[in-house]
Amino acid sequence: MQIQPENYPEEYITGSVHFFGREYMITPDVLIPRLETECLVRRARKVIQECHITQVIDIGCGSGIIGTSVADLVDEVIFLDISGEALHISGKNLRTHFPEKNTQFIVSDLLSELKVPSSNSHILLVTNLPYIKDEDWIHMSSDTIYEPKLALFGWEKTGFELYEKLFEQIQILRTKYEWKITILFEFGFDQRKIAENILRSYPDWKYSFFADYAGIERFGEIKL
Repeated sequence: MQIQPENYPEEYITGSVHFFGREYMITPDVLIPRLETECLVRRARKVIQECHITQVIDIGCGSGIIGTSVADLVDEVIFLDISGEALHISGKNLRTHFPEKNTQFIVSDLLSELKVPSSNSHILLVTNLPYIKDEDWIHMSSDTIYEPKLALFGWEKTGFELYEKLFEQIQILRTKYEWKITILFEFGFDQRKIAENILRSYPDWKYSFFADYAGIERFGEIKL
């Protein structure tokens, strides 16, 4: 029996994790899902049903738990991640629960490799990008040292830089295509003001925030 280091995550030992009523494969190539992300999934399912959305794009999908958790409500889910290993895991998870679902798995730096969907469709973008400031270990639990840095750290100034890059990509695509989009995203417990300051630079974007189970506003919703 292999002896694991102290504080090594149990999920990596068992190779599985429970999230939103389903069991998922998990490896050290992907982030371990957190309970609060279920709040993002609940909101996504509500938006899909209210807006009659048929296509979801999971950006920075990791293990694919967000896209898979809403796959039963839509015709197609597109999974994007810069990590080929993560896409491999997300593919296994999606096919375990929805083997016949229409899907795409694309190695992509955020939206850079996305094939632009039909201009007439209402698209839901869901994402939980890395948002921790680079090497900010002091505010993290000890077991996170075993999780992939690529899935944790979002650059050096605020940690929100990947979201800034994503918003810029979305704005550029909007100037070329007639997208109707809803965006749901998760950020750090202390980044609410940072997120709002960035979103104010897009005056035609309608946005709001909602809270996790502890009442902390750590999710954003944008309608374009």
